Amino acid sequence: MRCRYSVVAACILASFTTVAEESIERLEVQGDFRRLSVQNIAGSIAVVSEQDMERNSAQHLDDVLRQLANVNFAAGASRARFVQVRGIGERSEFIDVINPSVGVLIDGIDYSGLGISSIAHAEQLEVFRGPEATRFGTNAMAGMLNLSSKQPGFQREGALSASLANYNSWQLSGMLSDALSEQLAYSLTLDKQASDGFIENTHLGRKDTNDIDELTARTRLLFRQSDASQWQLIGHFIEQNNGYDAFSLDKNRTTLSDEPGQDRLRSKALALRNDYSGFVGADLMWQLSWLSADSDYSFDEDWAFVGIRPGWEYSAFDRYQRTREQWTLDYRLVSDEQGRLVDATDWVLGFYVSGRDLTLQRDRRSGSRLRAFDNRLQRDNLAAYGETSTPISAQTTLVVGGRIERYQDEYRDSGGISIDQSHTMWGGKISLNFQASDQAMIYTLLSRGYKVGGVNGEALSRAGDDGLEALLQQATFKPETLVNAEFGVKGVAADGSLVTRVAVFHMWRDDMQVKGWLNPDLGPEFAGFIDNAGRGRNYGLEMENRIVLHPSFTLHLNAGLLKSKLGPYITQSELDMTGRDQAHAPRFTYQLAGDWFLTDQLTLQASVQGKSSFYYSDGHNAKSESSELVNLRLSYQLEHWQFALWLRNAFDQDYGVRGFFFGNDPRDEYAPHTYQQWGEPRRIGLSASYQF
Repeated sequence: MRCRYSVVAACILASFTTVAEESIERLEVQGDFRRLSVQNIAGSIAVVSEQDMERNSAQHLDDVLRQLANVNFAAGASRARFVQVRGIGERSEFIDVINPSVGVLIDGIDYSGLGISSIAHAEQLEVFRGPEATRFGTNAMAGMLNLSSKQPGFQREGALSASLANYNSWQLSGMLSDALSEQLAYSLTLDKQASDGFIENTHLGRKDTNDIDELTARTRLLFRQSDASQWQLIGHFIEQNNGYDAFSLDKNRTTLSDEPGQDRLRSKALALRNDYSGFVGADLMWQLSWLSADSDYSFDEDWAFVGIRPGWEYSAFDRYQRTREQWTLDYRLVSDEQGRLVDATDWVLGFYVSGRDLTLQRDRRSGSRLRAFDNRLQRDNLAAYGETSTPISAQTTLVVGGRIERYQDEYRDSGGISIDQSHTMWGGKISLNFQASDQAMIYTLLSRGYKVGGVNGEALSRAGDDGLEALLQQATFKPETLVNAEFGVKGVAADGSLVTRVAVFHMWRDDMQVKGWLNPDLGPEFAGFIDNAGRGRNYGLEMENRIVLHPSFTLHLNAGLLKSKLGPYITQSELDMTGRDQAHAPRFTYQLAGDWFLTDQLTLQASVQGKSSFYYSDGHNAKSESSELVNLRLSYQLEHWQFALWLRNAFDQDYGVRGFFFGNDPRDEYAPHTYQQWGEPRRIGLSASYQF
């Protein structure tokens, strides 16, 4: 079929002709207002099933995110906790309280800034790309991660899994779902992971200073009160006792720290949810949640030992202890068939309220000098939102949504600084969806997202230091807004041999928040702050394809192209970053994967995950190298058992997941270098699972 450029979309749609009902892909998005197929929702959404996670023997969120187009992450701790979507997202949190551009929900509970601790036996992970203010508010300016644990079932279902791998690593997990009565059912997931980590501390003669020790428990209790009402009680518990000793003066996986740090987290969460369909015209859903978390994050700031070079060396240790108490209430009405407005318009109307209390105790020792700093931020959010979906023809639907949100902050710190802030923000979307058939849709989308401003606690705490007086001008930073224009095509081929999703986008950022650094002599003493850099642009495309080339072979191709630009921005060190690529925004990301069913029991899966180089910061020009990671998995399936031998990063490639540019080595008189935290090296493991 020959197609002119102006009708490419029509030609794509023409290839997806009417098919039998059973061939339609059934991946449903659980995080939207209504449960719909990912093929029928406007927007670039990736749905990662448990089977997709198994393809790369994924054990943590890091392993999953590498599969996705235009998605990146930053470490700077024992695990990746900060995610970037389409080149937008934070990379760390020290003193300053940040509002993530990419939020995290687990079973509807807000874990933004804490990350996802375990993906074992998850129902699915959804990655929303682009602003989702109407649905999620301020935590979704660039996107949202939504993880769902196993839903309770009234038929017994369970699984036990165990893995052994190099670096003295092991994992043991289990899931059980069953009925307690005709009305009551539960699901329970437990996961324990441990590893020595991938660092050798040659000064201490240890290989476990960057170790992993994590326990995660998630449970759901479902009560079917009646045909019209059901309740869910959700509980989470996380205990993380990881080490943190990742940066090397020698720029490799050997460290010289005499005081290795730690990355500890202990959190508890509860949520009560009710779904009620007894009203005429609308269904009611509300969820009340509570979360309490304590974290302890510390590191050897000099990355060395006393005596490494007398006369030049310094010795410092930094520790951040945080507490977080939060509650949220999300309450909404969703129309049913009887409640539709004129022209069969479906609608959603809701409100959201939350309160968050965040405290920090920072203790820093430099030589014999001790410095203590603490602050407290109380934040209240109140929002109202709505959405309508109106058919304007048999195949075309207009969706209009919006959200208005007000936040109020009260900031207090030990330096006597007291700042109260409040701001009203709005976001929304308009999409025009053309449903060519049950298997093909084309959409155009215009959306607006936002995130709150805040207080630069680190700038305020360090403004009295010699050479850092300029930080007095960085007490606060403004909210950021983003506008996204998007065009997309989604389709399933007639015989089910091809599933494709393609999106082209252009985003405009206003008052974009960037991380700045003040470090006059590029030595070890420096201070960070959040700054506003005028405007920025991010544009590109992403696609996801599944192609059945043969009944025994399936190919998966995900790819993203991204171009990002900083607006007018000159750093405190007088570097002109105007027009440069934004931080952690690789121009090219991809995964090419294949599933080869050798026999009814034996399957070989292979993937290549690639990423181009990217800048580590908006405040300096240090860059990562490009990476191409090869993963292999050979599995053998019996009726209830599965055994798998797997390799991740088979060719042992070094690749950076966090980077800085400054001087920290007394052996070369603190000359500036690019220092990187390395990602996972070659991993080889054996897994066994039993399902019943």
